[in-house]
Amino acid sequence: MVCEQMKKKSKRKSSIRGHLFGQTLLVVLTICASAIMVRADGGVVLWQQTSGSITVTAFATQSPLRIGPADISFLIENNDQSRPILDARVIVALEDAGGVTADGEATHDQARNKLLYCSVMNLVKPGPGRMKVIVTDGSEKYDLDHKVEVSGRQSPLIEHWKLLTFPFMIAILFVFHQRLAWMKHAWPPG
Repeated sequence: MVCEQMKKKSKRKSSIRGHLFGQTLLVVLTICASAIMVRADGGVVLWQQTSGSITVTAFATQSPLRIGPADISFLIENNDQSRPILDARVIVALEDAGGVTADGEATHDQARNKLLYCSVMNLVKPGPGRMKVIVTDGSEKYDLDHKVEVSGRQSPLIEHWKLLTFPFMIAILFVFHQRLAWMKHAWPPG
């Protein structure tokens, strides 16, 4: 009789441990999955520079910049009033070491976040370069110049690893859910 009660307690403890382990693993996997997908509206900060009465922060979808289309966004802030400037004109030029320039205008129309000015530029050569930004706000004109590094292409597997791992994460979560359900029915409390 005592042995049977001890076996039941042991099974119950094992069931509880398994259940807690499964819940903990589920929470950890969920946090990891959401952390992979979390990004700021403009991406990662490339640089921030103050010129006169404005501060310009440059964002890109990836850092370092890579060959191919690059989504570059800018936040223009008024230093005196600590608020974004929404009616400026922003011209961007990326110049590589060989003097080849890619240029364009950054606008709100291309940005998802309407506080940012966005431009999509096609980068063709890896190596060090300069990003020149001209901001015109009313009668004020600001010239900013910053060093940037352009890297070569990534392999498609490395570039899209998050998308490729998603189905496996779903399958793992399903397996753990089924294991928890089986454990619940295999050893009913009591």
